Amino acid sequence: MTRWFVSVGPELVAGVVLLPAMAGVVLQLTARYYWRDTPPQHGPWGVATAALSGTAFLSGGLAIALISGGPAVYRLGGTVLPEVVFRVDTISIAVGVLNVLLKIGILVYTFTHGPHTTRFYVAYLFFTFAVFGIVLSGDLVAVFIFVLCLIGATAQLINIGGKAGARAAARNYVVTATAGASVYLCGVGIAFWLTGTTSTEQLRAALSVAGYDDPVVVSSFVVMIVGIASLIALFPLHGWLVETHANSADPVSALISGVLPAAATYALSRVVFDVYTTGFLRANPTVADGIIYAAVGGLLIGGVLAYGQRDIKGMLAYSTVSQFGLTITGLMIATETAVFGSITQLLEHGIIKAALCLVAGMIAVRFDARTLDEFGGVASRSPVVAGSFVGLGIALIGLPPMGGFVGKWNIAVAALEEGYWIVSLFVVVSTVITLGYVIRFIDQLYFASFNGPDDGGKRITAPMQLVVVLAVVLSLAIGLGSVFLEQTLRDAIGQLITADQR
Repeated sequence: MTRWFVSVGPELVAGVVLLPAMAGVVLQLTARYYWRDTPPQHGPWGVATAALSGTAFLSGGLAIALISGGPAVYRLGGTVLPEVVFRVDTISIAVGVLNVLLKIGILVYTFTHGPHTTRFYVAYLFFTFAVFGIVLSGDLVAVFIFVLCLIGATAQLINIGGKAGARAAARNYVVTATAGASVYLCGVGIAFWLTGTTSTEQLRAALSVAGYDDPVVVSSFVVMIVGIASLIALFPLHGWLVETHANSADPVSALISGVLPAAATYALSRVVFDVYTTGFLRANPTVADGIIYAAVGGLLIGGVLAYGQRDIKGMLAYSTVSQFGLTITGLMIATETAVFGSITQLLEHGIIKAALCLVAGMIAVRFDARTLDEFGGVASRSPVVAGSFVGLGIALIGLPPMGGFVGKWNIAVAALEEGYWIVSLFVVVSTVITLGYVIRFIDQLYFASFNGPDDGGKRITAPMQLVVVLAVVLSLAIGLGSVFLEQTLRDAIGQLITADQR
């Protein structure tokens, strides 16, 4: 069976990328020509659920193929259509699987509380298509094209939220993200001018020949990283994330925190390791150290700003800024231990932050509670949701045995091994800060008096509660199964780190 999955690898890659887009087109056409007068309330939801379930099945098969057969390069098209190159390994498909599983979990929430419009689910499917394109693409210009698709889909999702500031937030996001993507493309253009190619594999060889200390090579790297950093929302390029969080529907906030920066972070890792390689980082320690210390600064400042928030969505937004500062720090330390820590952190953060956004939405739906003071005594009325918040909060802090601890521990250990003791210190400090802002909400949930409205338990359905409980269980599984996870990702991480030796 595993051999069969390996043999159909190209078809699986095409499927996971194209199925969501094709489903989006079908849904749009169906709504236009068949549902124009009386669209069924859950018709678009059903199409999206079926398409994403199929995508999950295909991505699972692709994961089996990669674990069995190792990383692969697939070239699709090349006769009538332009050739498209996809570079796939266990890390890229892990990010892709995270994407589609989170999307399915969020669908459980939207079934009851929406949005229910066709526009939302079409954008939802194209968001999935764009993320898979970014994490699997083997060409830097193709990454740019998929990023533009992601920006368009995200803007639509923000707009549909119905909040007063949603339109302005979507517009500002498009301007900021497009500017970041354009800066990235300028860096790609510099590299193309020097080498004549945008293929990641060919660029790696050409840049090593040109010399990693060449000013043009260094300039192309710095420009690309600055562009991608704005898409990740690293401090101080984080303003769009906070604004969109505040003005988006809760399912969209889950995507913005859980998936959107993760896709951009993976794109950054491919630029760093697949194109420029660790050889570039060793040849330009000032550049590498500058990114590390800037990311650590974002880790601390994001945490401090999160601590100052009394609105739950504001806290989660600034926490995302902080957590991705930590993830980028580990990637730039660029040892196997540090990169494993960053990948674990990336996967763990996606799960817990998306689930926390859904928990915040459930509490808002039933208790009309958004701020710290309004959370008082909610645990007495909704123990499962409150307990899920506690479990997810422990994972966010990074306490054992949750997966968040594994990520932070490996990054801190790698930093000490490489002489970045200040980074290890700040990881500990950021953990204390995270404990500070999470524990305040937990204290309110359990130890303050309840004096707000309660719309009844029926508005939070059992499947919605099951999704967030499963998120806690999955975080715990990552923590307890970290040895197995490391063994699964070891070869892919090793090939990333030693790309300059290939």
